[in-house]
Amino acid sequence: MRDQVLRKAFILASCVVMAGALAAAPSLSVAAREMALHSGQGINVNVNFSTRLPLPDMSDDALAATQQRGRRFIYRMAMEECGVLKSTIAESCRLTHINISAQIQDHDNRGPARIYMNGNATFAITPKGF
Repeated sequence: MRDQVLRKAFILASCVVMAGALAAAPSLSVAAREMALHSGQGINVNVNFSTRLPLPDMSDDALAATQQRGRRFIYRMAMEECGVLKSTIAESCRLTHINISAQIQDHDNRGPARIYMNGNATFAITPKGF
């Protein structure tokens, strides 16, 4: 009987402790984020860029030249993004990652073939006001 009472008391005490921890979790999360910002770690911002470019023909030279033109466009957009971030939300900005993909869209010969270019860039920023 005594063991049952102790077990129930332990379970009840554990529930009270867990409920208190769960109630405090949002404020702990906010405090951890604020500490990271104040310590200069900053935050990451992900930005996507895309474009469609017409293909003059399906030759290897045309494919290579069009893809290069699309990559140049996405690289230029990524290069300009730090300026956009600094003019709005960022105190400092640094490009940390970029990924570009290309897909040929032929549409079953219903129109001109195109290359769809998609890029994703990650920037490490320090938000203004921190």
